[in-house]
Amino acid sequence: MLRLFRLVAILAALVALARGAAPILQVAGPEKTLAFTAEEFAALPHTAREVLEPHEKKAHLYSGVVVHDLLTRVGVPSGENFRGPALQLGVLVRSPDGYAVLFALAEFDENFTSRAILLADREDGQPTPAGAAPLRLIVPGDKRAARWARMVASIEIVPVGAIAPRPRAKPQPGP
Repeated sequence: MLRLFRLVAILAALVALARGAAPILQVAGPEKTLAFTAEEFAALPHTAREVLEPHEKKAHLYSGVVVHDLLTRVGVPSGENFRGPALQLGVLVRSPDGYAVLFALAEFDENFTSRAILLADREDGQPTPAGAAPLRLIVPGDKRAARWARMVASIEIVPVGAIAPRPRAKPQPGP
């Protein structure tokens, strides 16, 4: 299934290239894959949040798209429909330099958390700085900035694996 997601992502990128603009982000979900150019991403509903950046220990005003909203666009279950097998899905965020971070899908659903993880294209009223551009993942509440990914290029829904029931231990005779 992961190969199918990648194939669809590649096809979406080719369609975007044919339209004349290179995509800056691909989001691959269970139902479809979307590719966004910088202009298309900028046109999405944005949220601004002031967040303490853990590396600098300084507050910045980030503006971007709530990742949950992107995931909803590609068919990820949410709200009351988010249960069962969906709880075994992960969200893999990748950057072109090979950096990748994995989240549980539940970390993006408002029924499980009160924080909103943001994919920012603006910082302190300016475009994201060159070392993090075009998109930076902002993860409020993380004590370390290890999951604050820079230069984000793709978000994929990945199966983490089926959790099989544990076999019951057979009682052992006593000494």
